[in-house]
Amino acid sequence: MANSPDDARERVLFEGQRVIIIANAAGALALLVFLNAIWLQAGAVSLKRFVLYGIAAFAAGVGIALMGYVARYWALSKNQANAGRIHQIAHLWIPLVAVACFVLGLVLPVVGGLDSLPPERPGQAVPKRR
Repeated sequence: MANSPDDARERVLFEGQRVIIIANAAGALALLVFLNAIWLQAGAVSLKRFVLYGIAAFAAGVGIALMGYVARYWALSKNQANAGRIHQIAHLWIPLVAVACFVLGLVLPVVGGLDSLPPERPGQAVPKRR
């Protein structure tokens, strides 16, 4: 039977993993372009460092999602198509960790940007623009 629920579930997981890989790769590429724009500017060392951490998180997400393909193949070769530890790792933990890497890659540059802002003094008035 070509359209069984198990086949549909496997296809959705396969396509979802592909989307995770593309999203992480696009995020890493966007941060690389941004890093290129800010690299030669003086200051903002914290921002540059956290952008590099974000690129590393996105790269880790791509690598972990690619490991999901290997784990799926290994589960099928060991006849653990619907049960077993390898199946659980391939269908639950690897996608969760890859999505967590994506979220971490999004959050780290924001943290670096906030950290590189000059501190506000509580008694200092902000000048009004006219």
